[in-house]
Amino acid sequence: MYSNHESELLEELAESSDAKECLLCAFDILEDMVDTLLKRIFHKDDYSVKFVVDPLLTNDGPLADINVRTKLLLGLGVISKEVYDDIAIFVTLKEWVKIQDGDVEFWDQNVVFELNRVNAIQQKGMPIDYSPELISGMSEDMIAMFLKRHFHKVRSIIVLAIHDIHQQLSQNNLLSS
Repeated sequence: MYSNHESELLEELAESSDAKECLLCAFDILEDMVDTLLKRIFHKDDYSVKFVVDPLLTNDGPLADINVRTKLLLGLGVISKEVYDDIAIFVTLKEWVKIQDGDVEFWDQNVVFELNRVNAIQQKGMPIDYSPELISGMSEDMIAMFLKRHFHKVRSIIVLAIHDIHQQLSQNNLLSS
């Protein structure tokens, strides 16, 4: 079951207007899920636990980095290796997006390659297919229409993958309210 916040984030992802925004939003959603999961695991009512754990989870604490957080969750057996790998791919994509000078597109071979590695995409049998040969010989209008349709398809696949990852995390009711 999604909280209003999670539903809003998925809606924002589904409404992203370009590949860069979509990939950054997907990362933000995953980061939020990992944060929620850690807080549910470590935040207890006991004062001594809060005194020790809270500083670890702050933005400047040792668990501030999503890579460290996911490694901890994997090591504790809270997330599967597949979910860990999927989050790592979205971390890689976020870092890649941040260093790009121009626009990021879903037909970029680096993006296609990384997204096709996501277990949540592979398991659903939704590979992302794109090669320049697909648009060779098309008119400009047809290319624009094809690329717009491709964007919408990839964005939908990412939404489904993020939803699937959330479902896997929710199986143990760790993310449920």
